Amino acid sequence: MRLPTWRAALKWIALGIAGLFVLILLVLAFADWNRLKGPVERVASAKSGRTVKIDGPLDVHLWSLTPRASIEGLVIGNPPWEADRPMARIDRLNVQIKLLPLFIGDIILPRVELVEPEVYLHRDAQGRANWTFENTKPSNAPAGKPPKLPVIRDFLIDDGQLTVRDELLKLKVDGTVQAHESIAEKEKFAFNIKGKGTINEQPFNMSVGGGPLVNLDPDEPYPFKLQVRAGDIRVESDGTVKKPFDLGKLALNVHARGGDLADLYYLTQLALPNTPPFDVSAHVERDVKVIKVTKLAGKIGQSDIGGALTVDASRKRPAVTGDLHSRQLRLKDLAASLGSEPETAGSLQGKSQPSKPPAKNPNARLFPTSHLQVDRVRAMDADVRFEARAIDAGSVPMKKVAFHVKLDDGVLAVSPFALELPQGQLSGTARIDATGKIPQTRLDIRVKDLQLDQLKGKKPDAQPPLAGVIQGRAVIEGQGDSVHDLMADADGRVSFILPSGQVNAALAELTGINVARGLGLLLKGSDDQAPIRCGVAQFEVKDGKMRADNVVFDTKDVRIQGRGEIRLGPEELDLSIKGEPKKLRLARLRTPVEVNGHLLDPSIGVDVGKVATQGAVAAAIGAVITPIAAVVAFIDPGLAKDENCAALLDNAESGS
Repeated sequence: MRLPTWRAALKWIALGIAGLFVLILLVLAFADWNRLKGPVERVASAKSGRTVKIDGPLDVHLWSLTPRASIEGLVIGNPPWEADRPMARIDRLNVQIKLLPLFIGDIILPRVELVEPEVYLHRDAQGRANWTFENTKPSNAPAGKPPKLPVIRDFLIDDGQLTVRDELLKLKVDGTVQAHESIAEKEKFAFNIKGKGTINEQPFNMSVGGGPLVNLDPDEPYPFKLQVRAGDIRVESDGTVKKPFDLGKLALNVHARGGDLADLYYLTQLALPNTPPFDVSAHVERDVKVIKVTKLAGKIGQSDIGGALTVDASRKRPAVTGDLHSRQLRLKDLAASLGSEPETAGSLQGKSQPSKPPAKNPNARLFPTSHLQVDRVRAMDADVRFEARAIDAGSVPMKKVAFHVKLDDGVLAVSPFALELPQGQLSGTARIDATGKIPQTRLDIRVKDLQLDQLKGKKPDAQPPLAGVIQGRAVIEGQGDSVHDLMADADGRVSFILPSGQVNAALAELTGINVARGLGLLLKGSDDQAPIRCGVAQFEVKDGKMRADNVVFDTKDVRIQGRGEIRLGPEELDLSIKGEPKKLRLARLRTPVEVNGHLLDPSIGVDVGKVATQGAVAAAIGAVITPIAAVVAFIDPGLAKDENCAALLDNAESGS
């Protein structure tokens, strides 16, 4: 019985395909592969986007369960923008592959041999890297995945040379690469990469070692060890490649120490804050494009640090999220983050570490002059919370510090931040827009229910100069890439209200002014304190100058006025404080107290050349303090109901 026509057709088609396959195998087996170098070069060049050339012979052996190929004089070119030298040049490449694992999707190479390979890796100042296929400037477009390499059982690299030039990280490294199973008998690792050079013109050394490759299982982790010295930074890591050799699946235990946490930017490309010397450890897990940092622990300066972070590297502008905490924070350790020079400057920033405490700088400034690294701020995003449960702030008592940092496309916001004292709180928001040529900053800081008598000197018997609960607010806007430049350009308003309180003799002791002579109008008779019914201090800020528009302290017998300005750029004081008695008093001189000099070193004294005439309060006082209502509304409208401040407002309106 004859087969149906369609079955006969399928039979002949199958025989034809099988015959063609056998013919192809015979052709491939006996073919002169050197005649196929041209087509192989063209296919490889099209797939890689690089010019691929084979200058020497090409030899392929297929008749085996582990077919092999040998190429001599292999040259892999660079993208068009990097045409000076090839990306890789290999004197001879020998490769074997197992056929059977290919049917289940595993690529296992029993042997790979590279003889005298020369590899050149370069990233230019625009962010174009010759080792990727995204040869454009950095953007927030998705980044490429980490490389996934096949399993290599016997990896031999003979006299390998590695050259790295990274203009973004200011990295120049020349190194050697060696790999051979026999090396493991003499050294700890069968695979070694060693590099030496500079990073930001500071010494750089790198060492990577990997375990033996014989009988490596694709499902078993591959161990390696990493050591890096970059300037004064030391990084040591023991890790594993979870699925050899998928570099997107890594697990590391990292220990890092150095002079300034910000220097890790040159190794991580993350914009970390400036800090004093640090010593931290963490467990790091990489899952393709997400890096999780857990078990973070260590010290920054004299403050402990802990918590967890997640880095999303799926975009060219990585995003960092997480929560950090400190059991005991030394407030001084935050100074470097705000722009002050770290106690030990990181050498990667071109600064040397002082071997002894620096001498007092006569040109020292209250407002730090360190510049914001705007390029780093624009290079990443962040959403990180921080909380300190106990604070060491010197003579200033503090209970807690907390802030929330957000960085989004070049806009840095600290919203909110809060510093809690046993009685009172300092809180607010800060916003820095670094998207333009010059960063624009806005600060809104509030002082709420701050008990002044908790602010006193370091001496055991120190007494606070003022007592009472103060309220305040400062709104400052300006531009500049440092705190000093911001304050020199600042516009805004600074206001404080003391609804009630008292002035202590400590104020006179602080200023060096005799109680009876210097502050006689404020302190009645020989008493060492006087009640304040209401105090108001308002400063208008314009072009970096704080003008004392309204400074009034009202007591039972005296009203004290303040005048003058504070020049924030040069940090100079030019203030005058004068008292006016409410009743005629023959025994006191109304002598202004002058406050001059530098913010860090003020000069306070009595100007005897400005002795005022005895008399009652001038009628103009009422006009001077009339704007107090606006000050109250600016800080807290509820303060207008305070009995003492309400009386001051009434007196101002009546001109009494």
